[in-house]
Amino acid sequence: MRNLKLQYCKEQRTGIPSGNQILLQPDFERSGHETTYIVTDSNIYAVDNDASSFREPKLVAELPDIVGAEYLQLDNAICVATAAGEVMLIDPDTLFQREGTYCDVGIECMAWSPNQEVVAFITKTKNVVVMTCTYDVLAEQPLDASLADDQKFVNVGWGKKETQFHGSAGKQAAKQSAEFVAPSNVNLLPQEVQVAWRGDGSYFAVSYVAANVGRTFNVYDSEGKLQYAAEKWNGLQAPIAWRPSGNWIAQPQIMSGKSTVALFEKNGLRHREFDLPFDLTVEPIVQLAWSDDSDILALHTKTAEKQSIYLYTIGNYHWYLKQVLIFEEQYDSLALFHWDNRLGAEHTLHILLMSGKHYTHRFRFGIDCQPSTDIVYVIDGKRLLLTRFSTAVIPPPMAWRVVQLKSDINAVITSENEIYLYTSDHCIYSYHPKDDRIEFNCQLSQPLSRNQLTNLSCFGNEFLLAVNSVDKETNILLLHKGNLKTSSRIPGTVNALTVPNNSKDRCYIQTLENEQIYEIILTPNGELKTLRNSLQLSTPVNYMIMHTTPSNPAGELISLHLQQQLHVDGKRVAEDVTSFCVVGDYLIYTQLNALHFIRLSDKCAVGTRSIERGAKLVTPASGARLVLQLPRGNLEVICPRVLVLDLIGKSLNRGDYYQPMCLLRKHRINMNIICDHNMAKFVESVSEFLDQIQDSQWICLFINELQNEDYSLGMYGSNYNTVKQRPPPDFKVDQKVSTICALLIKQMTSTDDPKQKARFRLPIITAYVKANQLPEALDYIWQHKQGDAQLGEQMLKYLLYLVDVNELYNVALGTYNFGTVLFVAQQSQMDPKEFLPYLNELKSLPPNYRKFKIDEHLKRFDLALHHLAACGAEHYELALNFIKQHNLYNQALVAYQSQTDFHRRICVAYADHLRSNAQLEEASLLYERGGELQQALLSARHTLDWQRVLLLAQRAGEPLAQVANSLVAPLQQHDRYLDAYELLKRFESSDSEAPLQQLLKGHLYGRAIYEAGLLDQDGTAELLAKRVKPSLLEYVAQLEASLNADRQLFLEYKQRLLDIRKHQATTVAAADGAGDHGLDIDEADLLSDTSSIQSSRHSGSSRGTGKTFRSSKNRRKHERKLLSLKPGNPFEDIALIDALHNQVTKLGQQQQQLLVRDTCKALLQLHTEDERAAQLQRLYESILLELQPAVLDEIWLPELMGGTAQHLTGPNVNYLALQKEQRYALITPLKRYKPQLNIIDWKHGILH
Repeated sequence: MRNLKLQYCKEQRTGIPSGNQILLQPDFERSGHETTYIVTDSNIYAVDNDASSFREPKLVAELPDIVGAEYLQLDNAICVATAAGEVMLIDPDTLFQREGTYCDVGIECMAWSPNQEVVAFITKTKNVVVMTCTYDVLAEQPLDASLADDQKFVNVGWGKKETQFHGSAGKQAAKQSAEFVAPSNVNLLPQEVQVAWRGDGSYFAVSYVAANVGRTFNVYDSEGKLQYAAEKWNGLQAPIAWRPSGNWIAQPQIMSGKSTVALFEKNGLRHREFDLPFDLTVEPIVQLAWSDDSDILALHTKTAEKQSIYLYTIGNYHWYLKQVLIFEEQYDSLALFHWDNRLGAEHTLHILLMSGKHYTHRFRFGIDCQPSTDIVYVIDGKRLLLTRFSTAVIPPPMAWRVVQLKSDINAVITSENEIYLYTSDHCIYSYHPKDDRIEFNCQLSQPLSRNQLTNLSCFGNEFLLAVNSVDKETNILLLHKGNLKTSSRIPGTVNALTVPNNSKDRCYIQTLENEQIYEIILTPNGELKTLRNSLQLSTPVNYMIMHTTPSNPAGELISLHLQQQLHVDGKRVAEDVTSFCVVGDYLIYTQLNALHFIRLSDKCAVGTRSIERGAKLVTPASGARLVLQLPRGNLEVICPRVLVLDLIGKSLNRGDYYQPMCLLRKHRINMNIICDHNMAKFVESVSEFLDQIQDSQWICLFINELQNEDYSLGMYGSNYNTVKQRPPPDFKVDQKVSTICALLIKQMTSTDDPKQKARFRLPIITAYVKANQLPEALDYIWQHKQGDAQLGEQMLKYLLYLVDVNELYNVALGTYNFGTVLFVAQQSQMDPKEFLPYLNELKSLPPNYRKFKIDEHLKRFDLALHHLAACGAEHYELALNFIKQHNLYNQALVAYQSQTDFHRRICVAYADHLRSNAQLEEASLLYERGGELQQALLSARHTLDWQRVLLLAQRAGEPLAQVANSLVAPLQQHDRYLDAYELLKRFESSDSEAPLQQLLKGHLYGRAIYEAGLLDQDGTAELLAKRVKPSLLEYVAQLEASLNADRQLFLEYKQRLLDIRKHQATTVAAADGAGDHGLDIDEADLLSDTSSIQSSRHSGSSRGTGKTFRSSKNRRKHERKLLSLKPGNPFEDIALIDALHNQVTKLGQQQQQLLVRDTCKALLQLHTEDERAAQLQRLYESILLELQPAVLDEIWLPELMGGTAQHLTGPNVNYLALQKEQRYALITPLKRYKPQLNIIDWKHGILH
């Protein structure tokens, strides 16, 4: 479906007439200077392509009878072969010449391999000589040498022609004889010899005239050995070209009644052919050449009046004629053409005319699709193939419609109303696709017809834009009916041109030299004015479009660069892009095997899906479809979910619900998106939704798919902006189903139209079921049954499709309506002997007790309890057992709140239940409510809630002092010395030292100093000196010893860790020198069974016995082994990191800082121990200095945090990094990071 578009045609004067060969400098991008070498019969010239104006060519060498030349990139030399047999090497910079080799019999042609490692010579004695790049002979043999017997073709009779399919030729083709007839006199045939290399340089073919055979070819390998001889065919011509990809050898052939290009395989057997639109006897082919990427085959033909270049491409096994370049002999005939073989320039064709003009044609593949339609136009010679994808997807080379012209078509110019066709004879035709009418528009005037016009585009309603480049300048031409209306000249060569959609007065171009984007506007007086746009691109583009929208009239420039980079307004959004298109607000592009979607409004990637490898975009089609063309040429149409959802969203915004429902059902998209797209609008337009969806089954389908989930944020969130999604007030997603169903039910039940009521019966039932309102659904059916029994039965049958019959029977029973129960039971398979006695038994019970039995049967225990509470005091014992059996204590406290005596019994029973579950605090409260004060006191005593114990003891008449003394010992056991102090302080005498003793035991020295001061009423401070001070000094000594011990342990562990790491580094360096990167077996035993280290060291059988540590006992044993601090442990460094983390946390925690601060404050209050306080403060301050972040960074290295993950992938795996990563993974994640210490203001400034 692609056409070959002429991207630019640059004209340059060389001043060298009658050139025979053109040589390109391959590395001009590195040198920054591009030079072209032109070879004539006896001279070689250098032409400066970067000159701003014409310069005389530089003569490089002058040699007689040049038969071939090649620019050797590695040697920076030009290899020249002459007819006399000389092979010279010329330095283009110094012009120094030296001899490469010499052939005494003369040389007819020379051909270097594409990699320039081997060169083949054909001598005038018809010998094939193959040499290396240093001119060492590899082989020499005559052209007419025969194959060995084991290399000749063998026909075993398979594939008889009579049994094969012959296509449009019919059965008569089977009867036609294809036997080879040897020419009567081979000397009358053209004796020209041509050589063609395969792209990889492994083989080359030689086309020559063999005795008794005529024109044929042989295939040789790169060492000069004859491998294959071609199958014998009549009518073969001299030109030969081997496709660089290697699959075909092309050679013209004249057959009976037609002219073709025959395609042979490497072994010389004919593969297929394609017909030519001209007669080879009248218009012979002079040269065949493939583009370097094998996409385009160029044919150079010559007649007395003109010379032509035909450009062919293949798709789906059909050869398309895409371009015909005509050069008339009366003006300036064609000298030669040459495909550029430099990287990135494979579609560049160099043409040299006899006058010395050098044309550089740059081609690209593009899709010609009419704007606002899905009609694609494909050029095939004189035929224009049309395919309308909204009508049918017709695989190429077939088409929906064919338009036939008298001349070959070179370009298609599309506009919204009509199509313009630019032909090879410089005529323009207009085609109207609506009425399938074509008419001659105009022929370009004489000056324009001699130029190669590029980037033809429609501009406005009646103008055409064209580009013509000469030297370093480009003319932007505005054409009207074949005549030049106005023009504008800009410096440089225009590389790309685009006209924004719906624009009539502006376009954008890019120049090849500076990659600048220019804006060209059409002024009201009809002149073209060039403005420099602010956008500067980094590289030349291959194709660009200016996409405008009503919200963004300035537009966004989307460009695909030569390096397959996709840019939007100069910013790169993707790489390795093969094609792209814009659909609505989405930029869609393909990579090798993926299709991507970008929302242009926020440049956000919204979706990706896999496609067949190498598929490219053709055009978007109606109905959210995308047409893709696969590498072999066939088409594939997909409906991406992103585009379908976008189309659905646009319909919903218009208030259309029918079309989205059709799309959702067709593409199997969840129907929640109908309401989730805009919940507020859907709530307001529920009536419109019901009016548009006339099929009740569709409404039921929508209701059935409702979920308590916002699909615009979840499954289909790629198409929605979460900021713009605004649900209605008081709307909750977890209640979406019930809310929507309530709205639908309200709307459907409010109608008075009998037809609408009949239409909504099933949707109402479905909504009740979806909202989990089965009783309401049964009541709705029961009401209809009272009026029409048959209708009620049909509605109940539908409900039974949605709900299990047993569940529905229980729901009916829960309505306490025995008529409904019998109605449901009759429609089920239940045995009347089973349910009738049970129903009769229930009827005989009192109403409340009957409801209790029904609820108990249905396991609705909460309702059953409330109905049982309404039965009165006669069922108290049953109620109490029922409460205990089903754990309904909370519900019972509410249900029996007004029945005081039984309420107390429930509280006591509940308290017993709580005490059995060790919930003593709640049990004490409930015992108190139930009047059981002793049990409440006992439970409170166990919780050590001494305030509540004293309160309950006072109410129970217990002696408070005795109760208080009994609580002191348990409080001490739980280190609650302050509470014990408060308790003793209240019940001991004022001069008792017992409260002070509790403070000293709990090391609460600040409070103890206060208490001692209260007791020493005489001011002698005897208690402070005898009791508090000795205890405090003893505690300070213990604290200092503990801090010193922890400090010493930290330093010891740190030094051990540094020594281990130093030893490991030395071991690794020695292992690198010895080439051993292995792990110890003991170490691998502790690593994960799935690690690549372990799997690389053990066989499959031993790997199956790896430890999983699934039992808790084995897991604890594994952890002890792993974290063992015993020297020599393989994971000693891991254990040390774990221990160091614990030590740092212990020494630097905030609780430890408060303890040191309070202890120093207590020493200061003694007034005699300031030095001791200062000593303690200095000790702890020195410890904190050793825990600074810089010190801890020596322990917790960056690699502990998993920073070596980038070394674990790729072919060159860093096994040392992998080993460390596996080792550090054994550390607890929290301990892989250094502790974060929160240092508070703990120091006393008066101490020094």
